[in-house]
Amino acid sequence: MKNTLTTILSLFLSFSIWSQDIDKQRIKDSIHKYAILSESSHAKYKYKEAIEALNIAIAYAQEINDNENLSSLYNDLGLSYEGVSELTQSKKYYLKSLHLAKETENDTLQGWVYNNLGNIYSDGFKKKDSAIYYYKKSLQFAEKLKDTFEILTPVLNIGWTYIDENEFDTAFPYLVKSEKMIFTEHGDDIGKAQINYLFARYYMHKEKLTLADNYFKMSINYAKSKGFLDELSEIYEHYAILARKQGNHAVSYTRLQKHILYKDSVYNDIKIKENQAALVKFSVDDMKKDLKQIEAEKRDQETIIEKSKQVTYVLMIAGFILILLLINMFKNFKFRNRALSKLRLKNAELREAKDEAEAQANLKSQFFSTVSHELRTPLYGVVGLTTLLSEDFPNLRKNENFKSLKFSSKYLLSLINNVLQINKIESQGVKLEETPFNVKNLINEVANSFGFALSQNNNTVHQEIDPKIPKVLIGDSVRLSQILMNLIGNAIKFTESGNIWIRLKSLGQDGKKHSIQFTIEDDGIGIPKEKQASVFDKFIQLRPIEKNYQGTGLGLSIVKRLLLLFDSDIKLKSEENIGTEFTFVITFEESCELSLKNAETPVKTINSTDKNILVVDDNKINRVVTKRILVSKGYQCDVAEDGVEAIDMLKGTTYDLVLMDINMPKIDGIETTKRIRETDKTTPIIALTAVEESQVKDKIHEAGMNDFIIKPYDMAEFHQIVLKNLYVKTI
Repeated sequence: MKNTLTTILSLFLSFSIWSQDIDKQRIKDSIHKYAILSESSHAKYKYKEAIEALNIAIAYAQEINDNENLSSLYNDLGLSYEGVSELTQSKKYYLKSLHLAKETENDTLQGWVYNNLGNIYSDGFKKKDSAIYYYKKSLQFAEKLKDTFEILTPVLNIGWTYIDENEFDTAFPYLVKSEKMIFTEHGDDIGKAQINYLFARYYMHKEKLTLADNYFKMSINYAKSKGFLDELSEIYEHYAILARKQGNHAVSYTRLQKHILYKDSVYNDIKIKENQAALVKFSVDDMKKDLKQIEAEKRDQETIIEKSKQVTYVLMIAGFILILLLINMFKNFKFRNRALSKLRLKNAELREAKDEAEAQANLKSQFFSTVSHELRTPLYGVVGLTTLLSEDFPNLRKNENFKSLKFSSKYLLSLINNVLQINKIESQGVKLEETPFNVKNLINEVANSFGFALSQNNNTVHQEIDPKIPKVLIGDSVRLSQILMNLIGNAIKFTESGNIWIRLKSLGQDGKKHSIQFTIEDDGIGIPKEKQASVFDKFIQLRPIEKNYQGTGLGLSIVKRLLLLFDSDIKLKSEENIGTEFTFVITFEESCELSLKNAETPVKTINSTDKNILVVDDNKINRVVTKRILVSKGYQCDVAEDGVEAIDMLKGTTYDLVLMDINMPKIDGIETTKRIRETDKTTPIIALTAVEESQVKDKIHEAGMNDFIIKPYDMAEFHQIVLKNLYVKTI
């Protein structure tokens, strides 16, 4: 089957090539026929027939992309239009011919076309400079070809043009060169008549009248020998001028009569030419219509021939294609059945993989939720107790062991938060908030939170805030704090007895939007160049072998990911043993400072001594810590171990606020709140949770809780939220 098909396709290809060769030769024969017809018509001044024949020949040449013939045909078409004084059309086709002659590298034809362009600019447009330019271009190609006959034509034309322009001295070298070639290599009588005539005019201008007379006589002899009537008419016209210069007016009159006689003899030929020119001009529209009709008929014939060929080809191979299609369909049917079986199996595997991935994702989420709660809950007790101890025993604040305990608890909390934070960012659980904040206060709070670490490493923090930056901005101050704390913490960690600079610089303002450049710089140990590219990767720790710098290696990774939420990026510049500089730019919107003050004012009017708060928490230490914190601020406080006890206490006592733990035995904080809301719609309930905000926020609000506090919490933030909710109930 394969061998047979290959043989048939080979025969088909050979037939196709043979057929194409026959068509190409037929077209070339047609081109040749119409080119000869145009040449014959042109010689008889039948320019209409010449132009029609040339247009048909051009259409055939275009069909087979015969650029060599096209360039020659366009040149002939230019000559025909020049014959009827259609100089613009003539120039158009000369330029087309020149373009194709360049493409086909036909130097001979390029020389001809340049000479023809010189003729229309010299005799038609009467532009001497352009004519000389084209004649000289023609001369360049003739000299390149080393063809003395081709050289003669432009040289003689240049000399003639200068003579007609009365630039006799400029013309003389060209006349001498022409004379040498005519009388030594190309001595045709027309050339000899022309060169002697031009020399006669030259010497007549130079007042060498006897020498001029000799040249006129030689010119007349050559012209008469071949019957060049046009040349004789022109020669006698100037020969009469010579007789007048010599003072022989009778001879001048006789020569003028001969000039008129020869001119009359030429008149009939010129009349024929003019009649043909007029006929062409009146017949241009008809010729175009005829040409379009011929082209349309030709296209129709070609379409019929092409369709016939296609039908023949189809019939030759249709049977074989049909057989191949049947075989292919059978193979495809078998292949499709096998593919469907594999696809069903693969789909089943993908469903299993999807279910497993979803299960693992849920497991991961549950794991982090559990870890978050189980780690943060005891930390709440540690942080809370250390805070209470420092308030109960102020002297402990100066005790180094107590300072270490407090720092370690906060450091452990930071590590846990970093691990949970990176997981939250990667799961796209972090969304930016838009709240007003005092940027200077935020920088102070962040810097002051590192008081113990600064004293341990004997470092000094310097703040430089551009006065152009507004006091109050709108944005996510929590995420900005996380970014700054990680960068400042790193700077403190890797700098000893040095300096840390926190710089805020305004880069410009667009309406209410301010672009602020944040720079954290230190003069610590620096980062080696070979490690700078990897510092933003997870779990990367850059530490000397002899030093023990604690950390998870997540800080800078968190910074980079948080900055992406701000549509920003971080730049690092560091030199080992010199220091490190981190820079980033964030755009914030300007806020009215008064709005912050107004937000803080109401909490000052609350009298805490007459406010009764219920704390619901299953962890005894947490209950003690929370109660102590509230009592220290003057609040009345009761505690409940679980949701059931809390519901019973609320039935017998009126409370101004409830602090509700989420994870509790028997019934959790969510369910407890739902039951309370069945009878009490007004008492503010604040969730106390060690779980990430994003995991419980929706559930908290759906249950009817008013607010939430994440454990372990900042004391100032804790009191702010409590006061805010007590104020809401008061109004």
